[in-house]
Amino acid sequence: MSQRYEIPIEQDLAEELFAFWKDIFGSEDPDIPMGVFLGDEVDHSRLITFLERDGDTLTGTCGITISQANPRLAGFGEVATRPDYRGRGIASRLCGQAVEEFVAQGGEAVFLGTGNPDAARIYHRLGWRRIAGSYVWANVTTGDSPEEYLADYYRVTGQVNIVPGDASLRVPMIPLLLTPHDWQVLDGNLPVPMVSIRYAMQSSCMGLCRKYYDLVRRDGATWFAAKTDDDRLVGIATARTDDANVCSVDGFIHARFGDSYDALIGAAIEWGRSQDAVRITTKLSVEDEDKQAAFESLGFRKGSLDGTFTLDDREVAAVSMTLE
Repeated sequence: MSQRYEIPIEQDLAEELFAFWKDIFGSEDPDIPMGVFLGDEVDHSRLITFLERDGDTLTGTCGITISQANPRLAGFGEVATRPDYRGRGIASRLCGQAVEEFVAQGGEAVFLGTGNPDAARIYHRLGWRRIAGSYVWANVTTGDSPEEYLADYYRVTGQVNIVPGDASLRVPMIPLLLTPHDWQVLDGNLPVPMVSIRYAMQSSCMGLCRKYYDLVRRDGATWFAAKTDDDRLVGIATARTDDANVCSVDGFIHARFGDSYDALIGAAIEWGRSQDAVRITTKLSVEDEDKQAAFESLGFRKGSLDGTFTLDDREVAAVSMTLE
């Protein structure tokens, strides 16, 4: 029998779910922390968990996170079936219920990540399609391919606003980061640099937000978002200071909204100045010549080579730049 729970849920249920997922997925932490299930982000996202039980035994789960600001988008997570109950269609039923509710409420595209070939075959039969350059799959309600949908999604006009980053970006960042950008390294500030799917495979979906949270949850770091008037996320920038109070900034923006890149990086620079940073720097791929030119137009000057970036199976040299 299936059950439906929308956040915030009770602590006891959250603990039961996390214990179940640990048994299924091992020691790896879920992409969405327990606090979200308890209501920490209720103002930013609707997280609905569908589950099945056999008596008192939890046998399967599926979670869908729908953006509050942009409800045309959603992400799947924690799709899991108890091993001795597999092959009974539990995951298919739960995923079907989640997608059906999402579509009924006007949803356009839901995303999930899986590198499991058996799961991938099931999703393909259910109408999902893999996004090239990634292990992320999309179910587009219009019938378009994921690539067609992503191209049309950003074919809009209007004002772009630069705002502080927050939990509302959890779902909207998925289509932005699953778009094949021309720049190789989108953000070298992150603990694991964000690389365009044009140059390296992306395996994360709902885990993408964690990559930014791992940076901004530490002291001396922040992030900014470039958003259209209808809440489409089109760019992200980050800034962080080190022990010497040197501020490093980086970020990217969708090519259709390139005119707003200076303002986006400018917000990161101004934050660095507000921290009384002794210098403001960035580190870019030597092959990202257009991005280097964008930073030069902001007053940065090239310095020496500084380590490398990893793009799947090859290393690319990095160059440091400093704001004069």
